[in-house]
Amino acid sequence: MFRTDRKATDLDLDTDVVHVTYDDGEIVALDARDGRVLRRRHLTVAGVPVVASALTVAGPGRLLLGTTDGRLLVCSTADPAQRPPVQTGDREPGRL
Repeated sequence: MFRTDRKATDLDLDTDVVHVTYDDGEIVALDARDGRVLRRRHLTVAGVPVVASALTVAGPGRLLLGTTDGRLLVCSTADPAQRPPVQTGDREPGRL
């Protein structure tokens, strides 16, 4: 079980991982079976913090995030050491 005291802005399920976005810009990946935190990080674009207001799993290992400043981010959930960056509309890598 995963407990939080912050407002979640959206969530979606990718097979056995639940992705949750929060109003402070953090995104958390949880094991769907037991709620264990698999990874977490605050979202940034070109080093600037952003807040996701919408989240959709777009296939295995790929998320679409809508932000409060009107951006649409395409992000990979793969290990950063084993994946190429995903290009966003700002031509900066989108990473989780």
